[in-house]
Amino acid sequence: MQSVQITGNSQRKVKDGYPLLVEEDLKDPSLRLTDGSFVRLMASSQFMGYALIAKHRRQLGWVLSLDETQTPTPDYFRKLFKQALIRRETSIDGRLPHRVFNAAGDGLGGVTIDRYGDYYVFTWYAEGVYQQRDMIYAAFETATDHQFKGIYAKLRFNVEEANLKSQLVTGTEAPEPLLVTEGEVTYPVNLKDDLTTGLLLDMRPIRDWIASAELQGKTVLNLFSQENGITAAAAVAGAAKTISIETNKKGATATAEQLAMNNIDPDKHEIRTIEANRYLDYTEKHHLSYDVVVVTAPTFARIKKQKFQVATDLTALLTQALPTVRRDGQLVVATTANNFSMNKFKEAVTAAFDESDRQFTITETFRLPADFVTRKAYLASNYLKVLVLTLDK
Repeated sequence: MQSVQITGNSQRKVKDGYPLLVEEDLKDPSLRLTDGSFVRLMASSQFMGYALIAKHRRQLGWVLSLDETQTPTPDYFRKLFKQALIRRETSIDGRLPHRVFNAAGDGLGGVTIDRYGDYYVFTWYAEGVYQQRDMIYAAFETATDHQFKGIYAKLRFNVEEANLKSQLVTGTEAPEPLLVTEGEVTYPVNLKDDLTTGLLLDMRPIRDWIASAELQGKTVLNLFSQENGITAAAAVAGAAKTISIETNKKGATATAEQLAMNNIDPDKHEIRTIEANRYLDYTEKHHLSYDVVVVTAPTFARIKKQKFQVATDLTALLTQALPTVRRDGQLVVATTANNFSMNKFKEAVTAAFDESDRQFTITETFRLPADFVTRKAYLASNYLKVLVLTLDK
């Protein structure tokens, strides 16, 4: 195993538990390191930790164990996965679709593992980590005592063959769709389709809040609704009508399928394929308003000639959305931008009210659910921020 000298600043970060390596952490940035290799991080003759080289954009790799006796062997990864599985036994209802391994939060950046019923889905974000897949898959299978029906892989880095982006790794194929439940709501997910499954697991706090809200007779506008599952949760909770704004026909079809799967007639709800800002123009023109408006703004989106960046465009979007929220209504705002702190997020939300006569109270604040384990030393891992605002109460 190659030994690599790291800088003084990097030594402090590694010791404090910061897991991400960049080229500037190396004393010799020109040093050639093989993607997918394990290295020993050193401060002169002092051992600092093991790392896996996984080059992705500005990232160089991920720090593993800081204990020199814990070398990155199959048994090391088996124990890592076993610890993650045990942690979820005490923090999450195992019947829910949930995350069983959350990348750097659980000790290995560049890969996440989600569970849907009797199936696991590995999502790989860096080719260097993926190069160790045989050992990682074997370690995970041993950690689970082979108690699953199948394992799927989704590759989020560039691969030449499209059929590799989503594939069955081992076991039997899952039904299409595979049905999973959260409380009273059933969601169809597609494990072999595309790079996602059709249900964003990190959005569960919003779905839980919607499912427990008093929605009888109320209307719910769900902007950027693709894959957040909020429309189905609202309809099952008794909303008189939901309005879902999708950016493409595939998302609209998926929302209709979620409603139908819960014995709800999609035709009695409104599903539109239109950009969010164009729909808000329409609501202004026709003086439309709703009891609950949900804005799960993307970190970045490009639609036709327009682009949206949450860090710069969120305030303008919310300013446009405010008139759609009825008096005593609620505005739910969420972002998954990992470079947007909670303080900055609150500032962007508050700024939307600067030129408005509307008042608000923050009645709920949510972060990632418990199965999305994070590291205090790595703030970017705790990326979800959700505010529930009650207006003009």
